[in-house]
Amino acid sequence: MAAAPRSGAQRGQTPAATTRTVLGQHLDSAKDALRRLYTQPLNSLMNLMVIAIALLMPALLFVGGQNVAQFGHSLDETHRISFYLHTDISPTQIETLQHDLSEHPLVAGVNFISARQAAEDFAQWSGLGDVIASMDNNPLPPSLVVQASDTRVETAIAIRDAFASREGIRLVTLDQAWIERLNSLLNLVDRVVIALILVLSLAVLFIVGNAIRTQFAAREAEVRVMTLIGATRHFIARPFLYSGAWQGLFGAVLAWLLLQALLLLLRAPAQTLLAYYGEQYHFIGLNGTGVAVLLMGGLLLGWAGAWLSVSRHLARFQ
Repeated sequence: MAAAPRSGAQRGQTPAATTRTVLGQHLDSAKDALRRLYTQPLNSLMNLMVIAIALLMPALLFVGGQNVAQFGHSLDETHRISFYLHTDISPTQIETLQHDLSEHPLVAGVNFISARQAAEDFAQWSGLGDVIASMDNNPLPPSLVVQASDTRVETAIAIRDAFASREGIRLVTLDQAWIERLNSLLNLVDRVVIALILVLSLAVLFIVGNAIRTQFAAREAEVRVMTLIGATRHFIARPFLYSGAWQGLFGAVLAWLLLQALLLLLRAPAQTLLAYYGEQYHFIGLNGTGVAVLLMGGLLLGWAGAWLSVSRHLARFQ
């Protein structure tokens, strides 16, 4: 919105005095908008609750994502490729293969698992240690476990195809279907989150815009008089813009309070569930950055909704 022209009272003032005058006008408009919200507590509260519920959903999604992100390291298994080696492979061949794999640009890391270590690991997680110990020969081969640089299925396939035919490699395993399902699920979740944020942001714009439309209709006679005596559009729109900003900000505060209440209700059962997966997992709430984004987002959406509504109605007074 372009800067408003200086009024007759401002002409002849120093820049510092003009700045103080403009800031005073903005402060008066902000106070007036806040007072008008206070004089209609029921209507204001209803509008604020609707805005709060609309803002609550993205905040819940963010908190849910923060908690699920704790399990991100467990997804490492989904982009690992296992190269099973011949039992008679020499240590020199193993060292060469491991070096070549680690030098590949798509490989993030390589871990060698000997046949003995494979048998010990299998006995530990399967409970069949006695069966393995009773065998004359260890049936499990040595292997090289490769960590891909990302979770894309194309990356894992490229690594597999580059080394599958190398001498000393007996079998390559890759859970391609699981990787594809994981990527599809992550893409779907991202799209759903973005779509929901956009839809709920539009909802906040329309809610605030409708509230400002009602306020404008109630003050239409006052606006018409101000137009006739030469008031600028910026001066007329200012209290409505502050009203929208207040509504967006207070709606965001209410959304945060509702979120805190929900998290308090869910904290105990969620922490109990997370404890089954390990002591390192904890129930995470909305951090300081998230609170700041929520409050600022509510304020900006309220201001934008008011600006859209006021701009459309002021056009009738041109």
